[in-house]
Amino acid sequence: MQATLMPATVSRERLARAPVAPLPKVNPDPSRVAVLLNRNARRVTDKLAKRIESVVGAGNLFYSRSCEEAEAYAREIVQRGYGTVACGGGDGTLTRAVNLVQRYVDEANAWRLDRYRRFGEWQTLLESPRFAFLRLGTGNGLAPVVGASADPIDDLQQIVSQAPLRERPMPMIDVGGEHCFFAGVGYDSLVLNDFNWLKHHVRSRLLRPIFSSVLGYAAAIATRTLPNVLLRHAAHLNARVVTRAPAFYIDPRKGDAAETVPAGTTIFEGPASLVGAGTAPYYGYGLRVYPFAGIMPGMMHLRVAHIGPFKALAHLPSVWKGTYRDAESVFDFLASDVEIELEQPFPFQHSGDAQGMRKNLRWTVAEDKLNLLDLHRPRRIYS
Repeated sequence: MQATLMPATVSRERLARAPVAPLPKVNPDPSRVAVLLNRNARRVTDKLAKRIESVVGAGNLFYSRSCEEAEAYAREIVQRGYGTVACGGGDGTLTRAVNLVQRYVDEANAWRLDRYRRFGEWQTLLESPRFAFLRLGTGNGLAPVVGASADPIDDLQQIVSQAPLRERPMPMIDVGGEHCFFAGVGYDSLVLNDFNWLKHHVRSRLLRPIFSSVLGYAAAIATRTLPNVLLRHAAHLNARVVTRAPAFYIDPRKGDAAETVPAGTTIFEGPASLVGAGTAPYYGYGLRVYPFAGIMPGMMHLRVAHIGPFKALAHLPSVWKGTYRDAESVFDFLASDVEIELEQPFPFQHSGDAQGMRKNLRWTVAEDKLNLLDLHRPRRIYS
């Protein structure tokens, strides 16, 4: 889009003083669909890419093999004005795409606002596209939330055919400038690190696909995580958690009633095996870690647990379903802004991707929600 000059009646001094430039925002065309595929995702193959290309057209498929390629494709997707971006991979693929696209939208808008204030150049501001999730990764925690099926081609055909799909505004968690749907330190981050270690060290082409699935997680837990927890106390955190905004404690002794917690309260201090938060209930494979996610607008489900591995295994069915409650060892909150201080640096993960060691963390619910396409079939209501 070519920039045009503002009328001469608008002075440069007035532009410089304006706190918010009156530039309009234009929504990109939702009928223009781009597909961003993560070549490293478990179910993504060249054969599948060809099938997707036949649905959306070769010029609308972006086949990423590295973070650098994904960043370049995100910029191109925004520049070409796609209104719908379908991400093929796991939760991490979608999260990375959202962050990359939003970063470029923010950069482009900041540049346009600066040109307007300094020179009076009149350009429309960019709006972020809506996103769709194609179930092609390992965990796929968002799949049940948005109704992504095991057949990504069928889902993509629904999106491209402009079927009347609903948009689901999904809140996200800001973890140091990046947005995600779940994050944590403790058992989850240790298992993820061990899973990645196992995948990296499996050389056999026959075994590699197996160890990239849920069986790989099970093997990582059995051969690395569990021995380290038992013998080296690897998952023993000493954490202090403070809520910087009003929050709610979910009291299991009172039927999961929500009790108000004032801002500035230390809501947990002591040893823990998990400190995590989510705006979506699932980690993947139906593991419902954050069952209270989404029940209150503007809040994430913050969970702090101090539970040993044998106790967790003994109650595995209820833990998996998200129905396990224990007022002495599992503490659930609805919060929008928390700070976590750890005694020692510990592996941190968000969106199922390892993020390195952290000692101090701040998690807040992001102001802007993500518009995700809801692929659930409409429920028929009988009168």
